[in-house]
Amino acid sequence: MTECIDLGALAAPEPLERILDWLDAAAPGARQAFLLPRMPYPLFDHLARRPCDWETEPQPDGRAIVIITRRPA
Repeated sequence: MTECIDLGALAAPEPLERILDWLDAAAPGARQAFLLPRMPYPLFDHLARRPCDWETEPQPDGRAIVIITRRPA
């Protein structure tokens, strides 16, 4: 996994779009962490329909880190 990508300064829906673009281009086994300004509930529905696993880490300041791993299709 590379460093956490900070998407906190982007206006919606750009963080969601960037994460989905990364996921669609990622090779199986790729893993990436994203820092978001809040818990990205709309993203979870999109992730559930794609070949990936994810975990979330709520941060004390209200932000969230989402770590996504691309599964084989």
